[in-house]
Amino acid sequence: MARQLSFLDPTPAIPPRDPKIAPRDKARLSGQNGELLVRLRRGPVTNVELQAIGMLKYTSRISDLRKAGYRVTAERVSGGVFVYRLEE
Repeated sequence: MARQLSFLDPTPAIPPRDPKIAPRDKARLSGQNGELLVRLRRGPVTNVELQAIGMLKYTSRISDLRKAGYRVTAERVSGGVFVYRLEE
């Protein structure tokens, strides 16, 4: 059984799924992007939870993941609360 990654593990570099990703964008696919990808792979996450763990620019990180070829969906739950899911 494979061990699950956690926020305590070193942040993995995210391999771009799209081979057309520009070299300047590849560097952006680590750090918080890696943390976000690890969290999304565990299951759906709300923007409230992302803010609580200190990810204040989560919309930019989600955009980075989408640009890298990951399919992240967003669904409004109520008011300003959204649920983000990774579709793999």
